[in-house]
Amino acid sequence: MKNDLMTLFSDQLHWFAHLELKQRFCVLYFCMSFGILLSIFFINPLLEFLVVLNFGISVRLLKRHVPLNDLED
Repeated sequence: MKNDLMTLFSDQLHWFAHLELKQRFCVLYFCMSFGILLSIFFINPLLEFLVVLNFGISVRLLKRHVPLNDLED
């Protein structure tokens, strides 16, 4: 199982391992914000707006600090 996962995600893990500390933080912050955006159900519209705003900020940081051109689809 571990070998199968390593063959599937080896390029992404190699890309992530060669990032600087600030860039890794931006990637993890984006993943965390995306997960929160998908998993939380709100009743209050203000909280929904804050979660969407947080996700937008994480996307902006990701685009500004992390080189995405080395990552393939």
